[in-house]
Amino acid sequence: MRASRASSAAALGLALTACSYQPSMQHPKLSALAPIDTTMDCRQTDVAIDRADTVRWLIRDDGAKLETDAHRSMRYTANALLITASLLSLNPNPPYLQDGGHAVLNAADERIRGLLQLKREHACPARPTALPELDDLALLGELEALQSDFGAGRIEKEQMLTRRTKLLDNLRLVQSPDGRSPSDASSDDHDQ
Repeated sequence: MRASRASSAAALGLALTACSYQPSMQHPKLSALAPIDTTMDCRQTDVAIDRADTVRWLIRDDGAKLETDAHRSMRYTANALLITASLLSLNPNPPYLQDGGHAVLNAADERIRGLLQLKREHACPARPTALPELDDLALLGELEALQSDFGAGRIEKEQMLTRRTKLLDNLRLVQSPDGRSPSDASSDDHDQ
């Protein structure tokens, strides 16, 4: 009984926080690198990184966040409860919780990481980022070290996703007009 109450409370909490992702448009799910991408020269690779990063910024500006396996499990539980309650009340259009932008944000992150790896493989010159101590190729090294730490069990998935988000939020040298990166903006901005 206590476990079902905890699950219900967690599902309700997740339902309330999932509302912070309010897409202003249907975000595209960026594809993984294709064999044709490997033929790009350095300039084309930088343009592809900029394009993927622009899509990523739109997704983040709309409040998207990466979710852990535990968050996904709670969302599935909440959806089961919501759909069951709707069906019992004869609601023909049961509500359900979306993934908060996880799928499109994760795809954008993976494409950017793949493009940065391609840039390194082709020995392209590094570009500055919003982090003065890291250029884009050094940022890639940080991302790979982070993934390695997660794979070795030295950090939890939530820590890895949070740090990855902060690193990629600072890939772009040019900040938004208000000078904040999406990781600095509060979710309250989307509710106003």
